[in-house]
Amino acid sequence: MRTVETSMLTGGILSWLLATAAFCEFVGVDLKTCGDAPEPPGALVEALDKLLKDTVDPVGAYSKDGMNAPGAVLLVRSTDWAYFKAAGISDFDNSAQLECEMPFEIGSATKMVTGTVLMQLQEEGRLNLTDPLQAHLPEIAGRLPFGDLITLRHLATHTSGVFSYTDDAPDGTPGIMEGALKNPDMLAVSRTPAELVEFAIAHGEPSFEAGADGHWSYSNTGYILLGLIIEKLEQAPLAEVFKRRVFEPAGMANTFLWNDVPSPEFGLSRAWYKAPFDLETTGWNLSQGWAAGGIISTAPDMALFIERLMAGSLFAKAGTLDAMADGVPAPYPNLSYGIGLIGKPGDMFGHGGQTMGFESDTAHSATSGTTIVFWTNSASSTAVLGVPLITMALDGAKVQ
Repeated sequence: MRTVETSMLTGGILSWLLATAAFCEFVGVDLKTCGDAPEPPGALVEALDKLLKDTVDPVGAYSKDGMNAPGAVLLVRSTDWAYFKAAGISDFDNSAQLECEMPFEIGSATKMVTGTVLMQLQEEGRLNLTDPLQAHLPEIAGRLPFGDLITLRHLATHTSGVFSYTDDAPDGTPGIMEGALKNPDMLAVSRTPAELVEFAIAHGEPSFEAGADGHWSYSNTGYILLGLIIEKLEQAPLAEVFKRRVFEPAGMANTFLWNDVPSPEFGLSRAWYKAPFDLETTGWNLSQGWAAGGIISTAPDMALFIERLMAGSLFAKAGTLDAMADGVPAPYPNLSYGIGLIGKPGDMFGHGGQTMGFESDTAHSATSGTTIVFWTNSASSTAVLGVPLITMALDGAKVQ
């Protein structure tokens, strides 16, 4: 949830990944196949198997570039076939295998759910994306630089210029997530939405004037503000709103918003920040993500969500999905950012996600009927480029 899509890629790594779509395949990586759907064409199975194996370093001994993970799950399906496999481990202590249907922290993919509810409320006439922030949260708007100019659309499309509380602040104060890299005790600290916003007000500086032409800056704070507006309008906790408006209608029985350290009963994998897996982040408190990145889900549930979202079935009116997907250019290759929904390569729409211990990508193409869900139990992995890499595999195998 800290940044968008290419968050952990710097220098020439992005270009190198897209050019090669491959790494050193680690010896001894076993793949577990799940589900009983027909397999995709053989060439695609081989390409996806290689991608999954290349992502995983199950012993934590070989990774040098920080782009591998102890384990990974990959689900790619179309109307005719499905690839659903897991690789690697969930626990170094007992070498427990990562399972296909294990829950994971979806990070910034949460923004798709927040955006969906926002669009539903607009359909109902209870808000409008053109509304100024001060119409809904006047006290907060009055304390933000350019607060009188910020609209809900600015917050949703990251064009508000509001400082992201997850980043280290200009005054030197460690960001609420960045700070945990220096002080792991910060991982488990519980935060209220008001505290997250207060951090941005007290320590941040605006990136630009709200709505300034050609400017864009990813802000998790913007989605916390949208979550506060949703709660205010619905007069209910955000977790209940998400369940009633999105999870239950979409059939997502294993998905929920969580505001604490995950309980062992949830069955999540252990998680790490990056290779060589010397910073365990299993105990990250999801209250630090909330409306910007606090959902726990599974690969099958996320596939259901993105397919039903892109079919328009979560909306009452024709045209709402198009309005949600209508994005502004983001400063990354081939991306546009709508209302929590990113236009991606391969005619796909979705959103990536990163927490302190998980990396993921979720997307669907209504044109080809292809769905992708890819996640790892490391916050820095090739899953950050799930859609581009898998699209290349699809193209290489000549699968439409």
